[in-house]
Amino acid sequence: MNKSLAIAAALTTSLPLAAQSSYWIANRASADIMRVSEWGSVIERVATPTTLRSCTTAPDGKVWIVRFGATTIDIYDPATATFSTTVSPLGSPYQIAFDAAGTAWVTNGGSALHNFAANGTFLQTIPMPFGSTLGITIDGLGNKWVAHRVAPASVTRVDAAGVVTNFPITGATTLLPIGPVADYRGPGQPSHIWVTGDSANQLAEIDGATGATLNLYAVPTTSTAYPPTFDKNGRIWVSSFGNGTVVQIDQTNGSVLQSVILASSNNAITTDNFGRIRTSARVTFSGVGPPCEVRRLDPTTGALEIPTKLLFGAFSATGTQSQLSTQFQYSLVVDQTGDLDGDTEANLSEILNGTSPTDPTSNSNFRVESFGSTLNGNTASFEVLGNPAQLWIVGFAGALIAPTPVPGFGGNLRLDLSTLVTTAAGIGSASVPIAIPANPALAGFEFFSQGVTFNGASFDFQNVSGILVW
Repeated sequence: MNKSLAIAAALTTSLPLAAQSSYWIANRASADIMRVSEWGSVIERVATPTTLRSCTTAPDGKVWIVRFGATTIDIYDPATATFSTTVSPLGSPYQIAFDAAGTAWVTNGGSALHNFAANGTFLQTIPMPFGSTLGITIDGLGNKWVAHRVAPASVTRVDAAGVVTNFPITGATTLLPIGPVADYRGPGQPSHIWVTGDSANQLAEIDGATGATLNLYAVPTTSTAYPPTFDKNGRIWVSSFGNGTVVQIDQTNGSVLQSVILASSNNAITTDNFGRIRTSARVTFSGVGPPCEVRRLDPTTGALEIPTKLLFGAFSATGTQSQLSTQFQYSLVVDQTGDLDGDTEANLSEILNGTSPTDPTSNSNFRVESFGSTLNGNTASFEVLGNPAQLWIVGFAGALIAPTPVPGFGGNLRLDLSTLVTTAAGIGSASVPIAIPANPALAGFEFFSQGVTFNGASFDFQNVSGILVW
């Protein structure tokens, strides 16, 4: 059942989300990490002692944090709000990637790759053939691909058996590789490795099976960010921290399919669990001016859906320049048959089917999620994916409550029923448009949905979604 809704301005804002699909980002200058909801609100802020390079979410949900100049890695556990620390044996950590077994592979900026267990215990060091060991990505065959910021340009592969092989990037002239990403080419198929770096606006395409350079494309940006990302259609996305350009590139021939300028910078780019493009904008470095942003783009049109201002209470993020940490590439490429959220559905199928690999209440049985621009005067939508033989009801409200069990229902109620506006019901999939009034006073207002399904005998509460007006 489709129903158009008008948001009531008088409704209140929400409580922090619990156990909901979300993403972590590191803020360099303000020395904190923040958790961002699917729809663009900042849920949580965690302060750290010194400036940050990046953070990466592990398969077990812990957040591994790299600090500038430190020889340690901080591991934050959101479930207990506690930190632990592990030591990098050689040099300062640069970037972290996790394999299908959940162990961490950490580049050290020098000539080594370190491997750690999920609990932070050091396992091994693998010497690299060159220095400036920076970016890392892992493909579906368990190969670790490392970029070296040296000339001549090359990448190093460490296979599942630990064999190290270096491959030149043929035809590269001034390119200094920094950021690789392994793409998705089908279940069990070798990836292509896409690499960007400094000193040349180029995008290298490498055959993940052989290490051969397939193509070297010119990228129409200045100061190309690294690494690139890819969407669910395989298209490659590259952003710029020089002039704010974001380009979508045809992976079959290198042609530019669309170009978007979002001033003044887009220092990093990635893809979220639902296939939407997310850039990180270092709006302010010194702390004077507006907060930094995470920008969500429609992967089809490139339209800006929401610029999340990285604010939490009195805290404003500054110096943000790393990727939002999502599980898109990990679920689609690294651990296709795994099950991050324990809902018995494989990571790969969740990404391809449009459900969340990190939320057990978002699966093939039911999922509600918001899409589209939430700017004043626009129309966004809540999209329901449902079992074609099962009744669902979605409630829409102005606030959330802490997870609350209700007698006779499975799962937990999250909507504050005292702010309930309306409901929609149906069987199978549906779209519920949300008409946002052209009222500047609504900027910052959040509006929420939660699904309930009927299993033939009783009702079960399902996942939460929302929109944030800007």
